[in-house]
Amino acid sequence: MRAKDIINFTKTNWGQLASFARGTIVQDMNNGVLQNGRKKYKSKEYAARKATGKLGKFRKSDSVTMLLSGNTARRITPEGKKDRALLIFLEGDIVEWNEKNNNYIIADLSSKNKDLCAHELQKIVDRNVKKYESKSIKIKIGK
Repeated sequence: MRAKDIINFTKTNWGQLASFARGTIVQDMNNGVLQNGRKKYKSKEYAARKATGKLGKFRKSDSVTMLLSGNTARRITPEGKKDRALLIFLEGDIVEWNEKNNNYIIADLSSKNKDLCAHELQKIVDRNVKKYESKSIKIKIGK
């Protein structure tokens, strides 16, 4: 490994970052936190069901989560490209509809999650530095 390769990210590194970003989004979805900073979003239908007691006995939280049926969260596919990390939303029509009609933003990263992803990139750089430091350096003097 050369010194200039420390900051070169491979497809695998970008894939690791995409997986980490997916995990932060899904965790926020489960906790009821949106990516635009809003927290604990509720719908009118949910409030009406809760008030009448028709919510169901297995509901764990008091707010609507963007997990929906679980398909939205399960179908976020992380993918690493040569020069970037991608998150592919296979249930994109549901995500777009919620962004447009309810202002539920989940297809972007919040500032907190961007900081966490930057920290994850720093971990990758640190691993590369450790690999570089562990190699012995040979210096040839003379011919």
